[in-house]
Amino acid sequence: MIISFVNQKGGVGKTTTAINLAASLTRRNYRIVLVDLDPQGSATKWHGVEGNQAFEVLPQPAVLTPLDVDTLSNAYDYVIIDAPPSICEITRAVLAISDIAVIPVSPSSLDLWACTDTLNMIEAIQSENPGLEVKFLINRKIPGTRTGREIRDALSGFETNIIETELCQRVAYVESMKYGVSVVQFAPASKAAEEIERLSNELVKEHDQADETEMDPIAALYQDETDNILFRSFQSFN
Repeated sequence: MIISFVNQKGGVGKTTTAINLAASLTRRNYRIVLVDLDPQGSATKWHGVEGNQAFEVLPQPAVLTPLDVDTLSNAYDYVIIDAPPSICEITRAVLAISDIAVIPVSPSSLDLWACTDTLNMIEAIQSENPGLEVKFLINRKIPGTRTGREIRDALSGFETNIIETELCQRVAYVESMKYGVSVVQFAPASKAAEEIERLSNELVKEHDQADETEMDPIAALYQDETDNILFRSFQSFN
């Protein structure tokens, strides 16, 4: 399955969410690769901070070809794609081969205005990829605020599915990225980690048949890395 994170607007949390979803799926014993198509290469830089080997990050500056897609789909259970923050040929190529397109949106007017162009691009691609599922993800929500409460109602006007899980603006997301790990490694008992696990459940619930009682080599490696993180005392971060 190919899950892409797309939005023509930058700063909506595409990379952070893609990384943390990949980490959550790795814990479920799936074979995961994150394809970094963002020109900033943030996921690739994150991957190199501490040599985190929980899952593979593939820098891919060019458009994915059908052969690339076949190769990745055969080698991995889930391919997570961090698309560029723009409407370009790379983004269109990503949408043409994706099973699910997730559009992260933060509670701001600028993000809502940007949704129209993103959805127009997706609608044009759906004639080529009619099986493409499109889902909004409310991201960087500030708990207890009016705008945080109203964003779901605003998005419902687009007649596009909205993921039930909402990701809030939390310190654990920022801190974990700084140290080159995911929130489920950095602060497994935090509200941020709970949000990511719920998001993972929603996106893969029809496909998630992995036996979590038996760890495969990838999950075992992930556990070893988690056990060696010296800053697990930050579990209290929310």
